[in-house]
Amino acid sequence: MIYDISPRFLPTLYEIGITMDPLRTAILVLDPQNDLTDPYGKLFPATEAVLNEFNVINNINTLTGHYRDAGATIIYSPIVFLEGYPEAGESPYGVIASVIESGAMIKGTWGGGIDAAFDKRDGDIVIERSAIIAFEGTGLEQKLKERSINTLILVGLLSDVCIEGTMRAAYSKGYEVYTLTDATATMSLQKQDITRKHSFPLFSKMIDTNTALSLTG
Repeated sequence: MIYDISPRFLPTLYEIGITMDPLRTAILVLDPQNDLTDPYGKLFPATEAVLNEFNVINNINTLTGHYRDAGATIIYSPIVFLEGYPEAGESPYGVIASVIESGAMIKGTWGGGIDAAFDKRDGDIVIERSAIIAFEGTGLEQKLKERSINTLILVGLLSDVCIEGTMRAAYSKGYEVYTLTDATATMSLQKQDITRKHSFPLFSKMIDTNTALSLTG
């Protein structure tokens, strides 16, 4: 399913490509952490509506299982901070200030850990980071180069923060970028809708889980 937005930004299935090479594809699962996705998580009350409305975690698990079996690379990238958030600098503001206020995503704590609801398997790659963009300060790009990966499928959280930032960076680096409308979530249905309509189509090929499943041939 492709959503009803301005047609000049929407790729057709022919533009997307009827198939893709799983061996040159990575599924990047951003911020799949207890503090964001578990009912006891510190930020779950904000993400709950979108997670439930689109069955996000189940869709991610379906996607990763399908692509893993097809030979794709599966990467989980949680965002974590040391106690006291020294990575945020002396005067944090914006979204990072909100995270600090919540006390969420501390490295080594339950809240900062990957939620067991995600079907992470042996052989999947885990790349922790403390930056919004998954390429910053991590070995992500080197991992992709080692595997000759040219296609990224972005799923996880938050749609308008880490997903969007990483999407823009991947687009500028020349990757073939896909974002999944029903396998991403943020802190309200309204924000999800705005991001889906106004950001995803500019820097990625926006599809849903069923379409993504069909692209492996």
